[in-house]
Amino acid sequence: MNDEQAKDLLIKILEHYTTGSVLHLLSDLCRELAEDSRQDGDALACDRFKTIEQALFVVGLGVDAANPSS
Repeated sequence: MNDEQAKDLLIKILEHYTTGSVLHLLSDLCRELAEDSRQDGDALACDRFKTIEQALFVVGLGVDAANPSS
């Protein structure tokens, strides 16, 4: 997949989800990666993924608050 294909896919996704919802989905993926890292014994990666998860969630709230119909 190249950048243009990824952008086209994101446009299709945004027809059904708000931008904040997409960021929340990415946040969920990071939570899963954090758990996987924890189970693998990689505390540093776990902490990093948790931080990313939290940031994506908060930014998603802000984006949807600023433009709920986006």
